[in-house]
Amino acid sequence: MKQLGFDLIILGSPASGKDTHADLLMNYYALKPVKSGEYLRRLRTNPRYKKVFAQTYDRGLPAPSKIIDDFIKKSVSQAPKGKNLLFVGTPRLLNEAKLLKKLLDIKKRDFFAIYLKIPDKIVMHRSFHRDREKKDMDVAYIKSRINYHKKQVQQTVNYFKKFHKLAYVDANQSIVKVARAISHTIHAYQRSKAN
Repeated sequence: MKQLGFDLIILGSPASGKDTHADLLMNYYALKPVKSGEYLRRLRTNPRYKKVFAQTYDRGLPAPSKIIDDFIKKSVSQAPKGKNLLFVGTPRLLNEAKLLKKLLDIKKRDFFAIYLKIPDKIVMHRSFHRDREKKDMDVAYIKSRINYHKKQVQQTVNYFKKFHKLAYVDANQSIVKVARAISHTIHAYQRSKAN
């Protein structure tokens, strides 16, 4: 498998295909996945966190930053040598992005973020059809997630853009075309590092 040469962050609108494209990238590059969605879904089954998730995550709001911060710290501290990290859906909030950048800077690990962008009406359509969880059929929940992304995640996007560490990819096309666009974006960043 090829070395990517930097840690990669895949962000995006809800239902934009983050997990799908992360899996495709892992077939090509030597990457260790860091998937906050999977982590949070596992954590939700722990009775200790039931109330916290009922008030936040289950309503389409972000999980408490303390939980995500611990997840980010653990992921970076346990990063294997010879493999780059692939963050999927994390960091979302600005303070999480700042923490991740600080930790990666300390470890002298370069990174780049790709944001998969799709229109709101496609978010609604895809959410109804992915049938992952019952709440994916809840219009109020989906709208809450969309609004959260517009207000909160945009701050993270702007933060990474400030360092020239983020590019958008149009995810409202076939999986093959999105994968190709991601590949072009990665190669463009690799070339910019080489110059």
